[in-house]
Amino acid sequence: MNNQNIRSLMLGIAAAWCLSTTAGTAATVDTTGVTVCALSGWSSDPDPNGLNIRAAPRADAEIIGRVPPPKAQAGDTYAAEFDIIGSRNGWFLVRGVKFADYGGGKGDRVLFAGQGWVFADKVRFTINRAEVRGAPADNAQVLAKLSSADGASGPDSAVIDHVFGCSGTFAEASVHLDRKPPVRGWVTGICSNQVTTCP
Repeated sequence: MNNQNIRSLMLGIAAAWCLSTTAGTAATVDTTGVTVCALSGWSSDPDPNGLNIRAAPRADAEIIGRVPPPKAQAGDTYAAEFDIIGSRNGWFLVRGVKFADYGGGKGDRVLFAGQGWVFADKVRFTINRAEVRGAPADNAQVLAKLSSADGASGPDSAVIDHVFGCSGTFAEASVHLDRKPPVRGWVTGICSNQVTTCP
């Protein structure tokens, strides 16, 4: 085998490794100590290179993929979405990164089929329940309600200032409505739909 063939073989192996990493299959993902979650959201990272997906919930962990920046579709711009399946130390364990089809007629486009970690505060979602609670439980103390006095604004109009973690179907976040102070607590009724309210 000559040098040119060896070089081509090595490039092919490197390309295959990159593709498998993008698919989320090359790296071992640290899932120890995970709080299980059942949510979905999208990337709000303004970085034009996208949001890093890492093998462990820390800033120096191996980058195993990226959630790409938003893209134009059907006359608007939409962010890539994903399932949020776990949380640890301010990071989300995500899987199934995709561009959802919002009227393009081409179906969802999967971008990263595996799982990995993204920084929680780079994630946003739609909230469909008004109560901000003191703990991730339906019977926990209500700290605030995401609804205006006249009923014109509800939880889907809330501004999410920061996201800290999740547990079950709840996310811990600092949120506020227009002209109201932010409150930190647990919200639920969460989904990644960027067009309408959650079911």
